[in-house]
Amino acid sequence: INIAAPAALGAIGKHASDNNLNAGGVASMLASQKDNILSALPSGLGLASALGLGSLGDIGNKFTGAIGDVTRNAKKGMGWLLPLLIGVVAIGLLIYFMRGCGSDVNDKDTNTAITPVVTDTPTVSTASIKVKLPDGTELDALKGGIEDELVTFLNDAGSKAGKDVWFDFDNLNFETGSANITAESQTQVKNIAAILKSFPKVKIKIGGYTDKTGDAATNKKLSQSRAEAVVAALKAAGINLSQLQGAEGYGSEFAKAAADAPEEERKKDRRVSVSVREK
Repeated sequence: INIAAPAALGAIGKHASDNNLNAGGVASMLASQKDNILSALPSGLGLASALGLGSLGDIGNKFTGAIGDVTRNAKKGMGWLLPLLIGVVAIGLLIYFMRGCGSDVNDKDTNTAITPVVTDTPTVSTASIKVKLPDGTELDALKGGIEDELVTFLNDAGSKAGKDVWFDFDNLNFETGSANITAESQTQVKNIAAILKSFPKVKIKIGGYTDKTGDAATNKKLSQSRAEAVVAALKAAGINLSQLQGAEGYGSEFAKAAADAPEEERKKDRRVSVSVREK
């Protein structure tokens, strides 16, 4: 009680100061919030009735009157009741104001804008384009996809082929844990075959890569099988065998993301690439 009463009065004082209220304003505020204050009092004890607060229209004035009544009763031998009732009412007021403050804080937190994090990770555009080959063939591809970049490179007389020149398939997938190319991926395999046919001097090597999760030896074996599967698919598409300089699986040797990195990072390490060795 000794703690609650000063705290409640302090809360009322702060509210009055923040809102520039005089005594009349405080009384009006209490009157307008009568139901909320009464609901904060402990139920079942009849405290609102004992204080004459149950049916008030002006809680500010009647609160003063209630305390006065209790004071008079105290003079008749009920001195112990005065601090008890004052404390209970103070606790009710304190709970009310604490709820109000909590509501304000929650509202502010809810309305706080969250700025999204923007990354610079490059992605292949979803814009569809037509990639035109020297023989007049047009391929359906994506802007910035392997077909677009590979043909641009091959058409550039200043570009040099070499073992460090790689282009990643961006629409080539395998069945989970296997080297079986999915049906949806056959379109891109056929596009690469068409490019090689249109540039007969070009020679390539296929490389397979995995992320760092799992057993390194198993990953290397899987990457080798997948690279060989792509070579086999290109051969089946009628590519001149002299244009294919083999397949090699590198496993997780060149993986950049840690084994426990998020999936979005690790999936970039799982790929099959084309290395242009001659053009």
